[in-house]
Parts: sequence; C-alpha cells; structure tokens
Amino acid sequence: MANEFEIHYHCERLILRFLDLLEADQAAVADLFASDGEAFGLVGRDAIREHFAAIEKVDHNVNLNLCTNLLVNVQNDDRATATHYLCHYVSDPITNLSDPMGGQVQGETSVPRSITRWSWSFERVDGQWLISNMAHPDSVLLRGEVLDDLRASKSGA
Repeated sequence: MANEFEIHYHCERLILRFLDLLEADQAAVADLFASDGEAFGLVGRDAIREHFAAIEKVDHNVNLNLCTNLLVNVQNDDRATATHYLCHYVSDPITNLSDPMGGQVQGETSVPRSITRWSWSFERVDGQWLISNMAHPDSVLLRGEVLDDLRASKSGA
C-alpha cells in the first residue's frame, strides 16, 4: 500500500478545503468531487455546483464551521473513508462595527446552530484524491429555536 500518512493528509485537506469553501465560495466545492461524485443524493459536479450555488444566493449569514474528531480510514491505495463532527455557527452579519484593534466584527454567536456527524468517501482518480461521496450529515444536536422551527413546520403552524 502507498504511504498511509500521505493518503490521510490528502483526505484531511479535501475536508478542510470543503469547509473553507462553505464559508466563502460554496459552489466551488463541486471541484473537489470526482466527476461522478455524490453529495446529498446529487450526482455529478454540475448538480453539486448548482445545489451549493443556490444556497449561496440566499444565505447571507456569517457561517463558521468547526471540525473535530476527524478519523480517516484508508481502505487501499485508491480509496479511503472519513468521519468527523462539525459545529456550525451562524450569525446575521454586522456592518460598520470593529473590535478594539480595528478588525471588522462579522457577527454575533453564543452557541452553534447544529452539531452533526459527517461521513465521506474518497477515491484517487488519475493520481488526484477527490471526494466520491459525501453523505447527508447525521443530525446530532440542533439549537432549541431551530428545533422549534422544525416542530412548527411539521405541525403546520
């Protein structure tokens, strides 16, 4: 088998790049996927790009993703899987406010909106590691008002 540490590194970098793009250029996450890659049941880069571009058009919040407990499992020279937990913080943007050092204040948050478990599959295609599948995150914990909104939408209120 190829250097297992190198495979770990490439898979970890893909996840970190994906999370970075979620905070800045969501549609660009499609470029991290294999041409027939899957995310949330969507197949192929074009479908993935369209999905994330639609989110980006309507989501003007400040989003921050904190990843922890990342575990990469190397299956062979060309395949690996991974899981991790993600704390997703969301805030309405704040404009024209700076901290005491002059830095721009982006938003306000006290607790994460959600804590979820993410599952990934990776494959090496023509020597390049890409995401082959990103399962829909398993909901673990949601903030109270998020749950209240879900309950209200299910009851038709």
